[in-house]
Amino acid sequence: MKKIINKGLVLVLIAMMGLASVDCQKKKDDNTLLLAALAFLLNQPEYTIILTGTLKTSGGSEIKDGKVVVEDGENPILSSGQTNLSDFTSCQTNSYAVGAAAPANTVDGEFTLSFRTTTVNGALKFSASESTGADNTSNCSSVVANLAASTFTNSLGNGTLNLNIDLNDRTNTSNVSVTASGFIATIKAVKVFVKGEYPIVNPTIGENLCDGRRLAGGPTIKSGSISGSETWSGGILLQGTVFVESGATLTVSPGTAIFGQRGSSIFFKQGSKLIANGTAADPICWSSASALGSRFPGDWGGIVVIGTSGASRSSNTEGTTPQGYGGALGSDVENLNMSYNIVEFGGNEVAPGDELNNLSIYSSKSVLNHVQVHRGLDDGVEAWGGSGTWSNMLATGGLDDDFDLDESFTGTLTNLIGHKYPSSCGGSFSTDPHGFEMDGIDSTSGGGGTCAGSLSRCTNPTITNVTLVGAGISGGQGMRLREGFAGTINKAIIYGFADAAAVSTSTTGTFPAVTATISNLAYETGKTTAITPTGSTTISATPISSVGSTTECGFGETKPDYRTIGSLSGTYVGGATSEWYKDWTVYRAR
Repeated sequence: MKKIINKGLVLVLIAMMGLASVDCQKKKDDNTLLLAALAFLLNQPEYTIILTGTLKTSGGSEIKDGKVVVEDGENPILSSGQTNLSDFTSCQTNSYAVGAAAPANTVDGEFTLSFRTTTVNGALKFSASESTGADNTSNCSSVVANLAASTFTNSLGNGTLNLNIDLNDRTNTSNVSVTASGFIATIKAVKVFVKGEYPIVNPTIGENLCDGRRLAGGPTIKSGSISGSETWSGGILLQGTVFVESGATLTVSPGTAIFGQRGSSIFFKQGSKLIANGTAADPICWSSASALGSRFPGDWGGIVVIGTSGASRSSNTEGTTPQGYGGALGSDVENLNMSYNIVEFGGNEVAPGDELNNLSIYSSKSVLNHVQVHRGLDDGVEAWGGSGTWSNMLATGGLDDDFDLDESFTGTLTNLIGHKYPSSCGGSFSTDPHGFEMDGIDSTSGGGGTCAGSLSRCTNPTITNVTLVGAGISGGQGMRLREGFAGTINKAIIYGFADAAAVSTSTTGTFPAVTATISNLAYETGKTTAITPTGSTTISATPISSVGSTTECGFGETKPDYRTIGSLSGTYVGGATSEWYKDWTVYRAR
């Protein structure tokens, strides 16, 4: 009986262990008090609140280089263990439409906050600041995206975030209000989720694993640096930024579930290696440590892997503790090998425009086979330089790009599927949530506007069999190819993206021209392509067999079937001729 209880409560146990100093190795010898504490926690109310707002000066001008912070007031109402309850305001710098083409002040000053409380009524401290490098004079300054998190020290004032939530009307913006001096914060959208409300039906193998149902007992806590090789199995809880140091190899066993506490991430430094090979029957999951039904994009930072396989420039990674990467090709050694892995709810923002992804790959030689990235706040997978052999990749429910390649990435990619979820599933989409965003070269790489030379080569992958399904989100394109992208794309299907171009290119300044070639493209009727494909057709209906219950945010009875509809078989085959994704993948939105 004790094992059954543990399996049912394991994710709550993981969340609790992130809040208390527990010796994980002693836990197996004495579960009684721990289970009593868990039973108590299960009966405590908790509400996850996600709100989107705009930050303005007291005179009403948008503040696009600001930061907002919430924290407990005199009477604490936040759930324990929450940190980094803040967000930087948005600027449309990275949008497909910039300068004069951008709608004035479309998203300038927008922020999104996610936090958990123990009550529906109460007050939190709400403060705002701006960077010492602030530039609010233009519609959208390129300076904003480059501001370091440490520069947001100019206080704009303090205020109160008031909660008066009606659980019968959870999206009413009057549930939340801000009173402040020195700035104006206006609430645009609110969503409220209640702990314990998790109506998942017919969970897959992957969902059972990621939700803790296939684990017994509690997790092993990992924090700080890992300097020697290790093998992980069972349940793992990440606290803070975990570094796998040079010379260490982390091997993850099939059936392992790794849970990231809020604000955590795992970095594999140059010279280290990640080997995580699951199976369809026993996949590997990297997920959020938050309670079931209260997990959301950006809960944790995801996986960051840094190799020695070069990039078109030398720079630093994203994250709170940036690491160097790139430059000339070093020892081209494979340092990332994953199969049957799920990475979900990652991508927390650490500076303006500086979000980690579910899976961030820097200058690495990577082999990815049967890997799903799910519900990330930023990109599903992003690679800077290096090379990869990727096959059977699924990106679902992400809030920015599904697949993003930059800075001279090369390799062979086969069977890629990207699928956006409706905005009603929660989370704040980026200003430009594309299926593909692929840049050939960085602007600092030189090369005289060409793709020649060891440090100015352009991104040049061979990509075959692609299905990209959008959800009509503003600013989203099926493929955004730019800055000298030189790859080849064959047998691609694009449908459901809001922007007028299914495939687009833009070249500015000293960037080289896009030289990509696209063959056998099926794209939505009424859309346009900026690159003329060799062989194309248009489609007017969803090109996959079934979207399943993703219209219900993955909580309904059916899972999606990504196999291409019969009328598009053959030349326009897309990313799935078989159900290679069946059973081991996940689809619930939170």
